[in-house]
Amino acid sequence: MLKDWRKAVYLATVGLPRAPTGWLTVMAMPSEHRPFYAVVAEMLDLQPEDDLLDVACGSATLLHEHGWRARTVAGLDASDIQLAAARRRLTRRIDRGTAEIVKGDAGALPWQDGRFSAVTCIAGMDFFPDPQKAVSEMYRVLRPGGRAVVTMGTAAEDVSTAGQIDALGCRVFCETYARRLMQDAGFGDVTVSYPPWGGTSRVCNAIARVWGYPEARVVRGVRES
Repeated sequence: MLKDWRKAVYLATVGLPRAPTGWLTVMAMPSEHRPFYAVVAEMLDLQPEDDLLDVACGSATLLHEHGWRARTVAGLDASDIQLAAARRRLTRRIDRGTAEIVKGDAGALPWQDGRFSAVTCIAGMDFFPDPQKAVSEMYRVLRPGGRAVVTMGTAAEDVSTAGQIDALGCRVFCETYARRLMQDAGFGDVTVSYPPWGGTSRVCNAIARVWGYPEARVVRGVRES
């Protein structure tokens, strides 16, 4: 019973934030992930001609703070609380027609083939019911030459449990499994790196260590054709 209660609270706070605990995520996550978003933006090397999609965008902190480099930005999330915060954060760009925030499913992205040149998904893959379908959808909406930067768990997971769901309802990844998901979707030039969740922030890195997740597994791939 205690384990089920912990799982329910965790998923309602982190996996799919909703009232009342979801507001904690809306308030805390931008500060917690802000240094890491800078790492992701550097990997993407966004240019003025880019069209950027962030899957599981949360309150759109990445799009707001780094998407200004791109021509257009779009975010998708399943949490009404996060979507409301994201729309507030991107109000000016939405009004100008260079941003959109959509409620939807990562396994069925509501955009046409080749719509974007860059796709990110930070801390979302752990909660998707079908990670292969989600990665395949990211590939589909990328145009040739487009790149994806996706987090898939952390460096701490056990290879023997990769692909399974842990006690908190999160997907477990390992490097081999993460690479295979990207390659099976069609991505080439797949690389895996392990930057600290806190980026260059000592405070955020200390918090990540307390949680037992000091390093994120970041998988980058390119749609070659």
